[in-house]
This record gives sequence, structure tokens and C-alpha cells, in this order.
Amino acid sequence: MKKKCFSRFTVIYLLFVFLSIILFAKIIYLQVYREDFFDQLAQKQHYGLFPIQSKRGEIIDRNQDILAKSIHFYSVFADPFFIKNKNNYASLLSEKLNISEKNLIAKLNKKNRRFIWVKRKIDWKQKKDIESLNLTGIGFIRENQRFYPEKSLFPSVLGLVGIDNNGLEGIEFYYDNYLRGKKGWARVLRDSASEHLILTPSLIELQQGADLVLTLDTRIQYWVKQYLKETIEKYRAKNGSVVVMNAQNGEILALANSNSSDLEKDKFYFSKNNAVTDMFEPGSVFKIVTLVAALSEKMLFGKIDCEQGKFKIPGTVLNDYRPYGKLSFQEVFYKSSNIGVAKIATTVGYKKIYNYIEKMGFGQKTGIDFPGETKGRLIQLDKWSKTARYIIPIGQGIGVNLLQLVRAFAVIVNGGDLVTPHLGKKLCAKGFCRDIKHDLKKDIVSAETANKAKKVLVKVVSQGTGRRAKVDGELVGGKTGTAQKFDSNLGRYSPSKYRANFIGFIDSAKKPIVIGVTIDEPKKSHFGGAVAAPLFKKIAEKIISYELFE
Repeated sequence: MKKKCFSRFTVIYLLFVFLSIILFAKIIYLQVYREDFFDQLAQKQHYGLFPIQSKRGEIIDRNQDILAKSIHFYSVFADPFFIKNKNNYASLLSEKLNISEKNLIAKLNKKNRRFIWVKRKIDWKQKKDIESLNLTGIGFIRENQRFYPEKSLFPSVLGLVGIDNNGLEGIEFYYDNYLRGKKGWARVLRDSASEHLILTPSLIELQQGADLVLTLDTRIQYWVKQYLKETIEKYRAKNGSVVVMNAQNGEILALANSNSSDLEKDKFYFSKNNAVTDMFEPGSVFKIVTLVAALSEKMLFGKIDCEQGKFKIPGTVLNDYRPYGKLSFQEVFYKSSNIGVAKIATTVGYKKIYNYIEKMGFGQKTGIDFPGETKGRLIQLDKWSKTARYIIPIGQGIGVNLLQLVRAFAVIVNGGDLVTPHLGKKLCAKGFCRDIKHDLKKDIVSAETANKAKKVLVKVVSQGTGRRAKVDGELVGGKTGTAQKFDSNLGRYSPSKYRANFIGFIDSAKKPIVIGVTIDEPKKSHFGGAVAAPLFKKIAEKIISYELFE
């Protein structure tokens, strides 16, 4: 009997030892090998992890005037786990924040959500109103919102940012990687009394975005915008654009578009940058390609018969605005004879003309540090018709943007260099600045050729179609252009819609400036010399008197 009891006791004892070993092994397994899992599980139950925005870098003009900066706002968030009466919360918050009660209820009722945005970027008064409600499970995070001090001057250049401060358009988009910095992470937890939401220090340190210094000059931009608006209103034009560029290095001093002049008083929004994105037929301003080609090839011309204003070519008849007889090489350009230029181009040869079109940057993007640039339209040489050989040299049958024209004129002004137009000048972070490097192509044409072409363009202003661009006491040159617009509905060039252009330059040894003007569909008058040239003059006179230019 005793033996039997001992045996039973032994079995129970061994079973207890076995179960203890299993339990002990399980504890070791959970505490040692599964520690990370349970730690993460606890973190998920008590903490919410979410990104914290870094402060976006400022955008500054060349004179250190601030064009864009970030200012502090507050955003409201909720932890649904601690909200019992979700309908009541939704009603209160909806009334205070002017948001949809229905949508907020749907957000609060989502399963397994410990963090939701109620409303982003509210002002200080709204924050105080919400705080006065003493709502459990509601917290605030300080965020940044973009502010543009010069609302109406740069909407088509600076662009805009989204709710998370990421660049969406314009300069804000192009330089977004530098401006936005590096975000950090923060945690939300409940205190021991379950009364307050607490933000812990960020787990990853925030890195502020770099400041961007632009080549733009706010003062020049202001004058350009003012005079452009006046011209658009005077001629009841559809729209217009102006580019002011340093011919030596491609720095853009002003870049304005007329479709940004109707801004609401206290509202900033992005509008299309027509000077960069729009393609149009340039008309007579494009004749500089033939001018440069003929001079580069050192071709000699006697008197050129301009056929009294009418000249039959394959497929059509070329017309001049006035009936000219025989003109010299220079007179053809400063009187802007279509027939004379077409004859010079055929003498040079259409293959060489095509080569100079490409050399001077047409049919390709300029490389400006701005999104959405059009490369224009250049028909491949093997597809040039017999008609195209006559009309492309006078600016028909080819598509360009205003920036391409300005860059082409800069080749003549700076002695033969094809520069890269650009807006970014420097990036500054942590007290250090570095220049932004841009490509520069040189030796497009010789300095001799450029100087000869420049003299012709000076005569265009002093004696020819660009006389209204003349600035007393200054060496100014340029070229007018009046381009009929193609009407796709009619299937031919419109008899009433034109684009008036003038691309000119201030020939200064210290800082040669090119100013490009294009006015789309002006009424009353449509000639480049009458509409665009006076606008050039106003801008040029201001720049010349400006101390930066002296």
C-alpha cells in the first residue's frame, strides 16, 4: 500500500516538475525571444506614431527680399480610442471648424485608428476655441504654412505647395528636394491619469530646408508687371509675357505673365507661366537667325530686289507690309522685308539655315530650372517643303517660346555665347551658401559675327520698325515681330488675330540686358513696333535708372 502511494506521489511530483519546466521555458521564450513583439504591441496600444513636418526653406530674391516663407499654424488631431461619444464630438468640432460633421463621424468610427487629422492648419483663435471645449482625445500639432509676401508679383514663378508642404508647381516644385528639408517623427501617448494627450520629442530629428536665393529682382518685376498690365488693358489683349535676362550669364531678373494680374487681393494661387510653357509662331523677330547665318558665312550681298511687296514662291505669295524695291542687306532687316529675308535665306541655303536654327537653341528646351518648358516645334530638315524654305526664315511654320527668343538675342549681345536661362542663384543652409551651377555653352558664333548683327539690330531701333523702343542717350537694339496666328477652325492664318513681339537689348559693357515682350491678340493695333516696342522702352528706361544697373 505504501509502495503504491509512493508511486502515485512520484508521478504527481514529476508531472508538477514537468509543467513547471514548460511554464518556465514559456516565460523565458516570451520574455527573451518575444520581447520585441510585445513591446511593439504595447507601443501600438499606447502610442501613435506620425510624421512632423520640417520647416520649409525661404525663397529670397537677389536683394534678400523674402518671396516665400513658412509661418506657424496649428492642426487638430484626434485619438478615437479615448472618444466615447463620437457623434457629440463631431457636432462640436464641425461647428467650430466649419467642417463636415458626417465625414468626421466616419473618420472617428474607423476601426484600429489611433490617430486622425480633424483639420489641418487652423489659426490661433480657432485653436483657443477648441481648447475651451476640454475634449478628451483631442490634441494639437504645430505645423508650417507657406506665406508669400509679394502675392501678386510672382504667382506664375514661385508656384505653390500642398497641405503637407511639398512643392506642387513652379520653383517650389523644381527645388522641392532642397526646400522641404527632412521630416521628423513624433509619438502621441496618454498620461497616467488618462486625462491628456502628450507629444513626445521627435524620434528622428527635424532637418530644416535650405533657403533658395533667386536671380529675380522684386523691383524690376514690379515695374514689368505694372507696365505689362497697362499694355494689356490699353490694347485689350488676351494675355502677354515679359522676360528680362542678363545676356552674359542667363540670370533672369524678371519673368512676368499677364494672366496673373487678376489676383484676388488676399489670395495667392499659381497660374501658368506662358513665357516658358506657351509655344507660338514668332514672326519677324525670328529673322535674326538668317541675319546671323548670312554674317557667319561671310556672304556678300548687293542690292536685294524686294519685288515691290509681292513675291511668288512655291505654294503661296510672300507679301511685305510696304512695297519695297531694291534694299541693301542691312535695310532688309531694319525695314523687316519678308521678301528680302526669304531671298537671303535661299542664298545662304536652307540646310545652313536649319543648322543655325539649332545652334541658336530653337527646337530644344533652354534648360531653365523651371518645370513644364516647351521645346517648341522645329520641322525636321528632310521634311521641309519648298514653301517652308522661304517661310520658316521669316518666322512662320516654326514654334518657339519667349525664353528661346530672349536666349537667341543674348547670343548677339554677349559676343556669341549661348547661355542657359536660370532662376536659381544660391542655396543656403546652416549658415553656408553655395552657388547653383548651370550649363553654359560658348562659341555658338564668333564675336565678329555677333557685333555685326548687333549693329544691324541697333539700326532697327534708330531707323527702322523698332523706333518706338528707342531710349534717349542709350545704345539700344532689337527686332519687331508681327505674327498672324493660325486658326485651326479656318484651316489657315487668321485675318484678325495676331501676336505682337519685340525682343530688344540694352547694350551695356557692364551688364547687357535682353528684354523679351510678347502680347497675344491685341486689339486697336497689332504691330510689334506699335504694341510691344513701347512696353520694352518703359521697362528699359526703368532698368537703366535703377541703381543695380549702374
